[in-house]
Amino acid sequence: MKIQTYLCLLYSACVLLISQNLYCQSPNTQQLQTAIDAVISKKMKQYDIPGLSIGIVSQDTIMYTKGYGVRSIYTRNPVTENTVFHTASISKLFTAIAIIDLEQKGCLHLDDTLISVAPELRSEDKKVNTITIRQLLNHTSGLGDISNYHWGNHNQSNNSLKNALLKLNLELKQKPSTTYSYSNLGYNILGYVIEKVTEQPFEDYVQKEILNTIGMSHSDFRYFNIPDHLRTSPHSKSWFNKTYIRKNYPYTREHAPSSTLNASARDISLWMISFLSDLKNPSKTRYQNMTLPSFEPYPYIGLGFQLYDIHSKKAIGHYGGDKGFRSFLIMIPEQDIGIVLLANCDYNEDFRQEIVYEIASLMIY
Repeated sequence: MKIQTYLCLLYSACVLLISQNLYCQSPNTQQLQTAIDAVISKKMKQYDIPGLSIGIVSQDTIMYTKGYGVRSIYTRNPVTENTVFHTASISKLFTAIAIIDLEQKGCLHLDDTLISVAPELRSEDKKVNTITIRQLLNHTSGLGDISNYHWGNHNQSNNSLKNALLKLNLELKQKPSTTYSYSNLGYNILGYVIEKVTEQPFEDYVQKEILNTIGMSHSDFRYFNIPDHLRTSPHSKSWFNKTYIRKNYPYTREHAPSSTLNASARDISLWMISFLSDLKNPSKTRYQNMTLPSFEPYPYIGLGFQLYDIHSKKAIGHYGGDKGFRSFLIMIPEQDIGIVLLANCDYNEDFRQEIVYEIASLMIY
């Protein structure tokens, strides 16, 4: 056989093999959507989930957004891709990005002490004076968590965050930078830092600089700004395993920076596309640094981002959970994939990772 003929046959065989592998690993969009629908339908039935919405992005494109179930078990109005959910701690990602952007603008530094930015915050514990912005971002400040959110307060005043924090006497549970200890209080304080350096309410700044810039037109940290036709109801289970709608929606303005982003799966999909694109931009290393381990004894936290491994791939994101709602967002930068799940119930919460990980398994190659 002539060498040219042999090389030609070898090349053809390689192309065929590669094509077959790509077909096996990358099902077409319709097949993928059918498989995703099957996963979600099964889990919603298994865990009795009233309503759920997902957003999936890949290669700078929204691959799939869809709503399932109902916004309320009473009205039975359907969930859509634009239905707005309380996202709980997914909110922290946006607060963290606002802080990182303010550092880029020279308005603050991550190693600034909290006391240098907000000296009016009260504490009898002198070690509080050593807390830095960085330690608040990665939950190593030593501050405790919030024990009662008082969602029934329904505060809406621009001064809600400031008033709530100035009433506190800050105390440390441990010395800063010695232990990872999740703190919603720390993120509310970061929101106050944003208010201090920008001289505007936290929600106004994040709305203008992040949400509106990306085109998140149905999203707002202020629940009272969400139109009725986009709202969902919070669902829980009674002692008798009966699903009911909670009296209070989880919103009061003093917890905005840690917890109150109200958003749709489609809007968050737009943000995931934007952030994944920024991670590939050499001029935006500040975002890349957010996704790296930031506390050696606990390698699962970056600056705002929780860090995971999914099928040997590095993943970044955040869980969310408050009364009546559960959520989960992950991105796999190496694969340029992002998945967000929003649900209007707070029970049997393992459904979050079970659904998201199964979807990721369908997409990872």
